[in-house]
Amino acid sequence: MIVSLRNSEMNKKVFYTSDELLEIFKEQHRLCSPLDPNADPYAILNRDTTISELRDANDLLPWKEYAEFLNQEFRIEVPLNDWKQILTPDKKQTLGDLCDFLSTVAEREIIQPMKGFGSECLSAAVFLTLKINLKDKGVDVTNLKPSTKIEEFLYVNENFSPLIEEATLTGVKTFHKLETDSYLEKRLKYWIDRIFPHWINKCTLKIRDLETFRDLVERIMENKKLGVDEV
Repeated sequence: MIVSLRNSEMNKKVFYTSDELLEIFKEQHRLCSPLDPNADPYAILNRDTTISELRDANDLLPWKEYAEFLNQEFRIEVPLNDWKQILTPDKKQTLGDLCDFLSTVAEREIIQPMKGFGSECLSAAVFLTLKINLKDKGVDVTNLKPSTKIEEFLYVNENFSPLIEEATLTGVKTFHKLETDSYLEKRLKYWIDRIFPHWINKCTLKIRDLETFRDLVERIMENKKLGVDEV
């Protein structure tokens, strides 16, 4: 069955709550900070965490670049002047302020089952939505299939951030843990990226609990909400 990528427009959308957004930021920090030698994986994020502390915990970009990233991540178009009020001064503004603001502009997709051959299929709709959203963020999804191995997909460095974004933006528990082979490998990648920014480093990322995109889709369908059903 050939399905138009624009079928995702049938998905319903609702605004995230501030609490949902806080859990997403916490989950992204949990998954990604151990992979960055300049981040702090032991930081505890909460509503009172200042933007300065959030930056230190996640090794974030300066506020303008971070604002542009948030627009891209959440598929929104907030002017920089508005972001400046939310993200600065960074020792005063908090993660709670950021979540409150995003809850007024950022929407979560409620995926609708696809209809075909007289039946409905939620798993196909989840995979298609994921594929569309990755494509919208510049990922080459030409050969992406449910059977595609996630580790092989993430072997392309540019695929990492979009996939983690889309997995966590579902608001449900997906990946249990991401890890590289060693701290030395992470450190080497960090310095290579800064000395030779156009050099493509093939970092070996290990995912212990999911093998294929079909597994990821099933995990999304389990619908274990972040901050509620902790693993």
